[in-house]
Amino acid sequence: MKVLLIGGTGLISTAIVDQLVERGDDVTVFNRGVSEWRIPKNVKVIHGDRWKAAEFEKQMEPLSFDAVIDMVAFAPENTESILRAFTGRVKHIVVCSTVCVYGGPMTKLPATDDEPHRPVGDYGKNKSKIESILLAANGKNGLHTTVLRPSFTTGEGTTASGILFDDSLPNRMRKGLPVIVMDKGKGDWSIAHVSDVARGFVNSLLNPKAYRQAYHLSSNEYTDWNGVFESLAKAVGGKFNPVHIPTDWLYAQAPHRAVGVKYIYQYPSIFDNSKAARDLGFKTTVPLVETFRRQVAWMEKAGKLKKVEEEPFEDLMIAAYQKGAKPALPEGMDWNPWGNQTTG
Repeated sequence: MKVLLIGGTGLISTAIVDQLVERGDDVTVFNRGVSEWRIPKNVKVIHGDRWKAAEFEKQMEPLSFDAVIDMVAFAPENTESILRAFTGRVKHIVVCSTVCVYGGPMTKLPATDDEPHRPVGDYGKNKSKIESILLAANGKNGLHTTVLRPSFTTGEGTTASGILFDDSLPNRMRKGLPVIVMDKGKGDWSIAHVSDVARGFVNSLLNPKAYRQAYHLSSNEYTDWNGVFESLAKAVGGKFNPVHIPTDWLYAQAPHRAVGVKYIYQYPSIFDNSKAARDLGFKTTVPLVETFRRQVAWMEKAGKLKKVEEEPFEDLMIAAYQKGAKPALPEGMDWNPWGNQTTG
């Protein structure tokens, strides 16, 4: 199968490429060429900017693929562009969405794939619009479309940084130092290993059961946030010493680093994966403790694991909260790798 992956160097993208190559597919990736490269050298690469729609579509004109996976569609115009580029020319387009389209709190737990869309932030709102555009195109000029919605996905290739992007978190636990957990830490969450989520993408390709369907891909194992941190502590041979702080206080003091807490993590988030299991053979194969064990080993090998002394954020926040004061955060300490979007 000839597969084009738009993106290709992100966490899930890299695992998808690895699995496609392993099963013998002809894989091409399209991206800007600015991210760290972790995929096999024999994969074809096309560099370009998919946000420059006319240029992107022209680059695609002479190329032929059986299926396209879009991992970096973040606005409706991205999906409109890939439909112009590939309708009538490929059999199947799969787009990576997110469970953030559901918003929170959800109407039932575990949530099913037909959970109403009530997104609370721009990210989820845009992904919901993308889904509508893509699924409406199914059946036009021989094209089939599928939406896949990962939840919290992690593993080798990204850091175990908790809810506040603290890359010293494993070392904090090894030292038995306090760590921040929002509210009482009782909200149930599922966290999947990247290899399991990637397998859902791979198994969807040219799969008639997946046409005009949407699936979420999350772990079948779940626990509350206290359990998540306990699992990380166990994986690193450390101790979970929690300080429970209200979501609203965290967001008021650090609106960038706590944006995920405010708009996503505070809401329980567990899912019924039976539809993906039925159609895509989806299942959880890597337990949470093992997921964290592999992830932290990768952090250490890649030089991504910070020392506690390098990351004082949690100490400053905890001290301020316990004193009933405003934390004195140095300039630049309140940051968010999602783009500093305080609206989610």
